[in-house]
Formats: sequence, C-alpha cells, structure tokens
Amino acid sequence: MLRFIVIYFIMFVALSLPAQQKISIKAANADCRNAIPININSPLICDNPKAAGKVMDIKAKRYSLYYFNKEHYSAWFKFVVKQKGTLRFSIIPDKPTDDYDFILFECEKNNCCKAIKNKKMKPIRSNISRVNYSEKGRTGLGKNAQAKYVHEGKANNFSLPATLVPGKIYLLVVDNVYGGTGGFKINWNFEIMQLKPSSVKKKKEKRNINHILSLSIVDKATQKMINAKISIVSFDSLYHADTILQQNNSSLFLPLKIADYYEIIVSKPNYLKNKISFSMQADDSLLSKKIELQNIKVGTSFELQNVYFRGGSASFMGNSQLALRKLYYVLLNNPNLKVEIQGHVNLPRGSIHTHAESYYNNLSIARAKAVYNYLIKRGINADRLDYQGYGYSQMRFPNAHTQEQMAKNRRVEVKIIGN
Repeated sequence: MLRFIVIYFIMFVALSLPAQQKISIKAANADCRNAIPININSPLICDNPKAAGKVMDIKAKRYSLYYFNKEHYSAWFKFVVKQKGTLRFSIIPDKPTDDYDFILFECEKNNCCKAIKNKKMKPIRSNISRVNYSEKGRTGLGKNAQAKYVHEGKANNFSLPATLVPGKIYLLVVDNVYGGTGGFKINWNFEIMQLKPSSVKKKKEKRNINHILSLSIVDKATQKMINAKISIVSFDSLYHADTILQQNNSSLFLPLKIADYYEIIVSKPNYLKNKISFSMQADDSLLSKKIELQNIKVGTSFELQNVYFRGGSASFMGNSQLALRKLYYVLLNNPNLKVEIQGHVNLPRGSIHTHAESYYNNLSIARAKAVYNYLIKRGINADRLDYQGYGYSQMRFPNAHTQEQMAKNRRVEVKIIGN
C-alpha cells in the first residue's frame, strides 16, 4: 500500500510541474533579428550561447546603465503576453561561476532591432552586475530589487519587476560574459493584474488588443532558421489585396486584425517558393506559423505532397490536382530546374505472391510517368524531365494496415538532377 502511495505522489508532483521549454541555442540566435520565440508560462532551459552574432546589436561605453559594453556570448528571445501583468524571472546558470547579464526591451512593432542597435530604443530593464557567488550566479527581475537598471561592477544582481501589456513585443537578450560551456535556466513568474469591476467595460471599449502572428522560416531538411524574402498580403471582404509587409528575415512578430484573410509568400534563391493562407480569429491572441522551404540544390529530393493514386492503378485521385499544379508552377518559375520523377507503390500485407515482381515495378513506373505526362501536356520541356519507378522497395510503412499508411506508400518523389 505504501508503495502505491509513493508512486501516486511522484506522479502527482510530476503532473503538477510546468512543462519545460528546452532550446538549443544556435550562433544565429545571437542576433536580434533571429530572436527565438518563447512563452513565459513555463521554464526555459537553454544550452550555452555560441557567439556574439554577425551583427553587434548591443555596444556601449563601459558602466552604461542600459547596455552591455558589447555582446560576448549572447542569445535573443522574444515573447508577447495575453494580459497585463507583472513579470519577475530568475536566470540560473548551470555553472555558478558563469557571469550572465541581461537587457529587456519593449517594442511597439516587430522590426525594432535597428532601433535597438542605433540606441533609439531604451530598454525597460537591465542588469549588468558582476557575478555574485553567494547567489550562485543568479540574476533577473526580483521582488525585493531597488532599481530598474543595474550597471557593470559589484551591485545587486536583480532589477525591479516589469509591468507587461498585451499588444507589445518583448525582446530579452542574455549574455554570458566569459563564455564557457555552461547553459542556463529561466524560471518565470508572471502575475496577471486584476481589473476593478467598475472599469472592466470601459477598458474593453478603449483597448484595441493586437492579435499577434509569430512566424518562423526554416530549411525543410535541417529545420534550421534561414533568412528569406517575406511578403504578407491581406484581403478584405471584397477580396481587395493590400501588401502590408515585405522584408528579409528568418522570423517576425506582427500585429494583425481579426477576421481578415492573409497570404504569406516566402522566397529565397535556390529554394522552392512557399505560400500559406489563414485568417485571424477572435481567440487567436498569438498565432504561431512555421514555413518550411525546400532546398533545390542538385541531389536533393522532396515528396510531392498530396498526390495519391487509386489502388492498383496509375490513375490520380481527385484531390491530387492541387499538388500537381504546384509542381507545374515550380518548374514554370524555375526554368533551369531539371527533375527526376520517382514512383513508389504499396505492397499489401500478405500479398507477396499475388503478383510478379515486375508488376510492382511497372506500376511504379506508370505512376511516375503519369506525373511526367501531366507536365508535358502543360508545356514543360521533356528535356527537363525524367521518370523512374522503385516498386515497393522504399515503402514508408512496410507493414501498412490502414488506408492512410497505404496511401503514403503510393507516393511520388521529385529529385533535383539539374539547376
């Protein structure tokens, strides 16, 4: 009986603990423009910052109240909040001897990195004090702190808590002055401010809460963030288009209106262009989107998503047309691109002797050729196309037993053979 009580207690404690965000910091995250989107509802666990970044976003004279002398080994983070509240946090180094400093900025809009670099934006909090071994290297925003800003040297390792409001974007830069191999953890404490009953209605009438889009662009194969050209277009109820943003970046936070329809088009040399569509709903105070770009260097392959065939045939299923049109426009917009279309089939469970080996090979070739013929009929030069069948030798699900798994085995992949 005691054993079950102990097990129950351990499970209760484990379920009561907040989920943790584990982040591997890349060298690119040392630049403001590549700040990592986070939330402050759960602890943040990070490995050590890798570099000072390609851009020295923070640089100032020594003993500044607001800025580091320079970034040494830094990492940038960004977040928004849904309600007004008071933020406290504690940065806890893995190694108590590591000297971590931080600066917190409040931005009106996404692209405020230039203003920070040019010192046109004053931070709302900073702490650049010398490491305190009695505090085990901890720093942050503390309840009993006395100042908003703490300069370099021996001083209090905690600054005053900060009041955060919805609709703003917050940027936090953390700097490990002497580098090393130690990472850090951030424990957050965000206390929501309660409005007085008499003022709730008035506040709702006056307040125009921004609904925030959090967007990140990554390489599809490596999942690493990459810079690309981002265009965001909004459409009203009559479908009138308005380009609201065009910039090169790897991520952004952007306030958007409820109910408008949006398209995001992302492009980069040597990558396939990608586009997503969406609308902001009333409960989307923070909408996160990740767009994957497919590299088109010679030798890379990608699956032609959502191209499906009827069982035992090379006939397309009706919902395949959109994906086929996308491939057509990829080739149309990249006139130097040459591809090999690769067909794959599903081998039903227990049917190894139902058909000869040649049947499956011929079926996979026929499916690849069906895509080939689709493109030829629409004007793509045959010199840019090849096709090949691989039978069932590369099934995604060797023991497929659901319709969905079998459909994914009956797939088409595209390999870049020239560009």
